[in-house]
Amino acid sequence: MLFIATAVTIAALASVLVVYAAVTLFTVTGGNVTVLGVTTGTIEYSTSNTVDGPWNPTLSVSSGSWYAELVVSSGSTFKGSATVTWQLQSDASGTWTNDGSAVTTDVTLTGGTQTIYASANGLISLNQDWSQIDSTPTTYQIIAVVASA
Repeated sequence: MLFIATAVTIAALASVLVVYAAVTLFTVTGGNVTVLGVTTGTIEYSTSNTVDGPWNPTLSVSSGSWYAELVVSSGSTFKGSATVTWQLQSDASGTWTNDGSAVTTDVTLTGGTQTIYASANGLISLNQDWSQIDSTPTTYQIIAVVASA
């Protein structure tokens, strides 16, 4: 009787282990999830490609060079590599349409106020002269899309 009770107990434990093994085959751990801090900014324009500008949110130019900068606000908390894609748009047809090729900037966001220029490295020395893309008399705007790299 003791033998039968022991055998039944062992069989019962074995079936529990088999059932458990059938339910949990493996465990997977996913990659990191990065929650980005809210980043906002303002695009400003100037006819003078100098840090002191003056830089303004609007610009009226009859001819000559003009430049753009993106001022990332102090509310930014994201730190790390990012890409800024700058696109010139014109309103010549009555609706905003892309004008010329986009300019891409690779930059490291610092998690605070920061000024980025429309150049490959984000520095002012190679800042894009937007009049070189189009100087037809009309209204223009620049769209800047900031994405984590």
